[in-house]
Amino acid sequence: MSVEQMKVRGSVIGLVLIGIVGAGCAADESDMARGIKNDVTGSVQEWSVEVDADGSMAGEVTFTITNNGTIEHEFLVVKTDIPAGEIPLIEERFEEDAEGIDVIDEIPEFPKGETQTLTVDLVSGNYQLLCNIAGHYQAGMYTSFVVE
Repeated sequence: MSVEQMKVRGSVIGLVLIGIVGAGCAADESDMARGIKNDVTGSVQEWSVEVDADGSMAGEVTFTITNNGTIEHEFLVVKTDIPAGEIPLIEERFEEDAEGIDVIDEIPEFPKGETQTLTVDLVSGNYQLLCNIAGHYQAGMYTSFVVE
């Protein structure tokens, strides 16, 4: 094999390797473009829960949540197939041990201006991220979250 043929062969192999590495990176970028990430930041405030992802991959997920409100709020990760905002309420809250509701974990009530972190192990399914202080869920403090 001539030196020229070896250079061409080396270039082709290099391009193939770049393509393979690039394809792997593209999948991660695609997930991020769809709002899929396992390190999620967000906030709670009157009357919303906002996060920077629509969902995550199954496994360990870390939520870093800031209370941007003027009062205390909590942050619950709830696995449920009940549509967002439609969990039945009893006296302005829902029963956290009710059928069809699996409270994975929570950041208990925390003061305005404070940031808390919660790491949970999530399986595939539908979730709601929410505040269940009396009246808060009903006022709109929830968002959907899907784990793939």
